[in-house]
Amino acid sequence: MNIFKNPWKLSGIAGILFVLVSFVASGINKMPPAFSAEADHVAWFAENGQWYRFGHYLAGMAFLLFYFPFYAGLCERLRKAEGEPAIWTRVTWAGAIMSPAIGTIAGTFIMSLAMLGSAVTPSIAQYGMAGNFYAYTVSGAFGGMAMIAASIIIIRSGVFARWTGWAGVITGTAAILSIATLIQNDPAGLFAAINGIAWLVYFLWIVAVSVELIRRPVRAG
Repeated sequence: MNIFKNPWKLSGIAGILFVLVSFVASGINKMPPAFSAEADHVAWFAENGQWYRFGHYLAGMAFLLFYFPFYAGLCERLRKAEGEPAIWTRVTWAGAIMSPAIGTIAGTFIMSLAMLGSAVTPSIAQYGMAGNFYAYTVSGAFGGMAMIAASIIIIRSGVFARWTGWAGVITGTAAILSIATLIQNDPAGLFAAINGIAWLVYFLWIVAVSVELIRRPVRAG
């Protein structure tokens, strides 16, 4: 069977590759000190900036090459399952687009520090980390919105295994609620931890849905 004649399988493969490359990038990207930590942020970026830039490059390639083909195929399958008007499919696509868009803003803050290294002042380094923390948290909330919208279609239509739908609703809700970490203002607090767990489950959810795209044939009509 030629997979290039089956766009659903290609989208599923793209989703799995996206997660794999993203995990490799995360392994390379040693996390810098939080903005609230008593640490020498300037020295950290001067020492680790090159590896951080490389990891960020890999993460960017994962989004450009695999993330969008995955969501394009997923949303097309969801649209067929939902029917018209495909409102929840459009919400899924909106969340899928906005999440990396906001994530790019997070990357702007932290990559500026990685590129400048020791040329920044401690206060600017701390400001950059705070901006990255804010944008990263909001990016996760938009990813949660995409999960919830997609999962509503999955649960109602049975286009994929319904457990992926319930997992998406629970995780997406947690991701949206975790934006309260901006009120708590503690990168090591409860809501920040929930946000981090939601991000991890989001990536695992993408793998599960990708497998469903690969293994489930499109139903006629």
